[in-house]
Amino acid sequence: MKNLFLDTGILDKRANTEFKLSSEILMENAARGMLEFLLPRVNPNSKILLVCGSGDNGADCLALARMLYKITNISIYLPFGTKSALSKLQLERLNAVGENLCFLQQLEGEFDIIIDGLFGSGLKGALNAESLNLLKQLNQKKGIKIACDIPSGILKDGKIPNIAFQADFTLTMGALKSALYLDSTKDFVGEVHLLSLGVAESVFAPESPIKLLECSDFKPPFREKQNTNKGNFGHLCVCAGEKQGAGILCALSGLRSGCGLVSVLNANHLPFSLMQATEIPKNTTAIALGMGLGATKIPLLKDYDIPLLLDADIFYHKEFLELLTQHNTILTPHPKEFTQILKTLNLAEISTQDLQLDRIAYALQFSTHYPKSVLVLKGANTIIAYQENVYINPFGNNVLAKGGSGDVLAGMISGLLAQGLGLLDSALQGVLLHSFCAESYLKTSNNFSLSPLDLIEQIRYIKQF
Repeated sequence: MKNLFLDTGILDKRANTEFKLSSEILMENAARGMLEFLLPRVNPNSKILLVCGSGDNGADCLALARMLYKITNISIYLPFGTKSALSKLQLERLNAVGENLCFLQQLEGEFDIIIDGLFGSGLKGALNAESLNLLKQLNQKKGIKIACDIPSGILKDGKIPNIAFQADFTLTMGALKSALYLDSTKDFVGEVHLLSLGVAESVFAPESPIKLLECSDFKPPFREKQNTNKGNFGHLCVCAGEKQGAGILCALSGLRSGCGLVSVLNANHLPFSLMQATEIPKNTTAIALGMGLGATKIPLLKDYDIPLLLDADIFYHKEFLELLTQHNTILTPHPKEFTQILKTLNLAEISTQDLQLDRIAYALQFSTHYPKSVLVLKGANTIIAYQENVYINPFGNNVLAKGGSGDVLAGMISGLLAQGLGLLDSALQGVLLHSFCAESYLKTSNNFSLSPLDLIEQIRYIKQF
């Protein structure tokens, strides 16, 4: 896992005071990191446009322009001049080093690479008309687009008041910013690369309550012992409801995810691999409840001291609060369902749109009040919150935007839960498995044709990274 930070400015100041690295040294290291990224991608005939703002983000790019001089063809565009002390200094250095530099008076020409150094994380609010028009022009141009630190137009909290630079790559400095991994920014940041500012990441970026999941965090439930039976791998009971298909998808997913036995309540005509049940089996090790439930009566669970996965319709039932407070639970809502949860718990009464603008804050708010429950807030970059820590999954993709995909996720998580994994580990591993199954599907198929059964089928092909 990587540490993510809401505000890396604090880390920069710490580097100034504790590590005696001035802002000027940090800037030189940032420019050097960008140069090292670019060198394998350019040749003497490449055409590079550096769009430099008037502040320190622009100064980073002016320093980069100095380093690129005589290596390849550079054009510099300073639409707002230079204002910060470092931007003025870097322009002086560039002019001292270079002869016959190409400073554009207006945005024109075609380029192989366009580097955005307009605002970075220093943007304070909505763009004015001139800046808005400039970003529109840059987004319309062909070429590889690279953002310096963060695509211009994105605020440091991840909000996008107008539009943002459409980057293919974002080269971020020193530490990873949480704003780069939100649903709202997923279509703008491209591939994110972390550049060193002269101090190892583990030193520059200490512990944070916000974590970024990595491929190496995935640990599939591979079986090691040979002398085993189905009882060694847990028994999941799925409580189906009015829409039985949702419960069956969950059950099939749980079975494929390694669970030894899966029973289904309130369902008929089950696939042969699933067990039909009229009551919760005595050897049940986890229960999944809520998928397609509708108005179906909930079984009495007060006598069962086993973990629950709660999803979908259960969040609208009057029994939800009792289940949440009396059991160890994993909640897997989509954004609209989470607003209902917040309302029921008297934590907030907000719209889905408001939630999406501040997903991390509301996830942390829930986690603070209900530290024994794990929240899986689904989205383009799904958030897992537990005991005031947040874990962001960056591997989600649009393949998963299909009805039934959430039921499959519920089955993966509850199937792992039934096998004895803890609440948090079941959520983390289930979310990663879900994403990697989608990636596996894309190896042979297009991104619009997936069905929930396709997703379940991919489980068999997933291996550890």
